Amino acid sequence: MPDWMRFSLLCLIIVCPTSVSSADEKRWRMNSLLHPHLFGESARVFADEVNALANGELHIEVHDQLVLDVDAFEALHSGLVDAVWGSPGHHHREEPALILFGGFPFGPDPDEFSAWMKEGEGASALDEIYSHHGLRSIYCGVLPEEAGGWFRFPINTTHDLNGLAMRSFGYGAQTLRNLGVTTYELPASDIRPAFENGVIDAAEFAMPSIDSLLGFPEYAPYLYIPGWQQPSTALELLVLEKTWLALSESIRGSIERACDEALRWTRDIAVQHQDNAIADFRARGVKVLEWPPQLLDALELSWTQVIKAETAADPRVAMAWKSYLDFKGDGAQSSGR
Repeated sequence: MPDWMRFSLLCLIIVCPTSVSSADEKRWRMNSLLHPHLFGESARVFADEVNALANGELHIEVHDQLVLDVDAFEALHSGLVDAVWGSPGHHHREEPALILFGGFPFGPDPDEFSAWMKEGEGASALDEIYSHHGLRSIYCGVLPEEAGGWFRFPINTTHDLNGLAMRSFGYGAQTLRNLGVTTYELPASDIRPAFENGVIDAAEFAMPSIDSLLGFPEYAPYLYIPGWQQPSTALELLVLEKTWLALSESIRGSIERACDEALRWTRDIAVQHQDNAIADFRARGVKVLEWPPQLLDALELSWTQVIKAETAADPRVAMAWKSYLDFKGDGAQSSGR
C-alpha cells in the first residue's frame, strides 16, 4: 500500500489532523516509538508533567507506536501526529547523521552526553540537521549504557568475531563489520525467532533490563560488558519547526521544564534498573564477562576508521562530529586533563 494511502486510512480511523479542543487548550497526539514497558514509560512521565504545568494551555495524549520510526517524519508533516517521542537514532534512514545523537561507539556516558546537549553545542548541531527536514528536537532524556552483546559462546579475540552472525545497529554494526561480523538490523520482535532458527549467534539491542524482558539469556548465556557500541542513548521530543515557533513562550517553557523532569527520571530510574538486571542475570547463571582489553582496542580502532569514513562522506556527520570533539576538547582543558 502506498504511504499516502496508509496515512489517509489512519487519519480516517483516528480523525486527523489533531484539532484544538477549546479556545484555550491545544491537544497533541504524541507517538511514542518506545515499547510502553521498555522505557516507553518516559513518554508518559513527560506528558503528565506537561499536562500539570501547562495550566490548561496544552494537553498531550501518548499513543504507543501508532506509527513506526520509518513513518515518523511523514506522520508529523501529514498532521497524523503532533509530536514524536523517541531517540534521534530512530530516524537514521531519513538522515544518517542522526545516529550520532542517539549514542555512538566509545562515546560519552549519560552525564557527559547531557552536558554536550545542554551546555555545549550539541543541541545547536542537532537543530541544524533537523532544520533540513522542517523539524525541531527538544532534548528530554538519556538512557544508560547498553549491554555489550549476548553470545552463544565466549568471545576472546577478534578471531571469534570473524564470521559471526549478530543482530546489531548503526555505527556499532559498522564497527563490527570491519572485524568480519555479519550484522542484521532486526526489530525487537524478530530477535528471538532469529536465535531460535539459528540465523544469529549473538545480539546487542538495548540496556540489560530491556534485553532481559526480551529473553536473551535463554539463547545466549554469555553477556559482555561494557556496552562500547552505545554508552548512552538520547531521548527527544520531535515536532514540526513551525509548530514549535507557533507556541506561546509559556507553553514552550512548560515543555522544556517537563523535559528536564523526564531527563531526571530517565537518569535515576534507568540506572537502578540496570543494576538490578545484572544482579538477576548472575543469579540465573548468566556469565557476565568484561570485554578482553585487546578486543576493546581492536573495536575502538575499527570505530575510528568508521567515523573517519563517515565524516569524509557526509558533511552533516562531519559537522555533528566536530561539535562533539570541540566540546570534548573544551571539557578536557577545563578539567586539566
